[in-house]
Amino acid sequence: MAKKVFKAVFKKADSSTFETIQRTLKEKELAVYIHIPFCRSICLYCPYVRYVVHDPKVISKYVDALEAEIRLYGNLLRDLDLSIVDIHAGGGTPSLLSGEQFERILSTLAECFETKSEIAIEANPEDLTDESRVFDLVDHGVTEVSLGVQSFNPQMLRRLGRRHSVEDSIRSIENLRQAGVNRINIDMMYMIPGQSIDDWERDLEIAVEQDVDEITCYPTLITEYCPGYRLVKKRKISQPNKRTFKKMVYATEDLLSSRGFEPVEIYGYSRKHGWKYVTVNYEMEGPLLGIGCGAMGFTGGCEYVNTCSVSEYIRSTFNEKIPVAGARLVSSKERAIRYTVCRLFVCRDLKFEDFRLKFKEDFRNVIGRSSFSGFLTLLRLLRYIQGYPKGIRLTRKGLFTAHLVCWAFVSNVPCRICEEYMKTAWPTEVTIP
Repeated sequence: MAKKVFKAVFKKADSSTFETIQRTLKEKELAVYIHIPFCRSICLYCPYVRYVVHDPKVISKYVDALEAEIRLYGNLLRDLDLSIVDIHAGGGTPSLLSGEQFERILSTLAECFETKSEIAIEANPEDLTDESRVFDLVDHGVTEVSLGVQSFNPQMLRRLGRRHSVEDSIRSIENLRQAGVNRINIDMMYMIPGQSIDDWERDLEIAVEQDVDEITCYPTLITEYCPGYRLVKKRKISQPNKRTFKKMVYATEDLLSSRGFEPVEIYGYSRKHGWKYVTVNYEMEGPLLGIGCGAMGFTGGCEYVNTCSVSEYIRSTFNEKIPVAGARLVSSKERAIRYTVCRLFVCRDLKFEDFRLKFKEDFRNVIGRSSFSGFLTLLRLLRYIQGYPKGIRLTRKGLFTAHLVCWAFVSNVPCRICEEYMKTAWPTEVTIP
């Protein structure tokens, strides 16, 4: 579906691109995403920008480059009176950095913008089994952690190509709580090749027993450029079928909802009312400033991607050049549709007042006059969504359809962007999907 309804052309950046980034950042509050593209090994189905690195000197030089890029944006955007309300580090493996390195990043952001001195990071369990290491991160500004547990089944971990053990995950969760991290999310994966519905339900049963605030459950994406794809192509492994996928979606909804976890997204279930580990909203809705090799940003009117070459990223920032490899303009209509899709199919609920505050116009005047309204009408007739006085919400019947929509979009848009920009550092033009 995404191939039929969405097409975007990213052009090589020039001096006008940076003026466009500045011009289209019209909201005063924004988020910052920092990409750490380094891993100790590559997981079989990882679709992101990532490279195996063991030399701490490379990581140290990369942190220097991150600081240089932040200062470049500080200079470019200094007259806009911006306030950073959320800072998130993903990867790759952000937990390869030390607490002192995160503190340097936060300090540099504070030099250039009005911001807070805390950061949310993704982490691998094997990096946090040392209690002193966890305290180091917390002491230097890490306040939220999304832990890549993925599974509490040793066999499933092996099938994913993960380095950590079940014991590593449990010990890491305990260390995070003891160190004072009061907002902990764990990522879980299903639709793993060879996984049964019983395997998944047992995983969830163990997950709900952990002292965590949110459980996020993602289906396994197998892209053509991930290491495990050749196993699928050679038919050595296969994913569960669509019928099992549907069963897994509703098993997740029923089990977690019955154990005190509130659905906050189609993927996420939270014990803390009103809190979720935010990543998708900013990526889809903006404004988001992307920092780092392979980072993607979205100002609201301009979407861009940094070069996916580590060496070129470092060279560019050290030469005081913002490392954007490709960018495209996003119309207000497209942004409104992106916002609608995100609120309905990811966040489960679109409130008309939130839309009006975001776009300064009534939902019916913007979306109601677009071709997208026909799709929403069809969803209403199928009872996948339902209207209520203050907005539109996703129904239980529509939950699986929302997963299919998100699966198609992620596979054909952000994953394709990663795939194309990892082929060459500075492509002239890239068409997605």
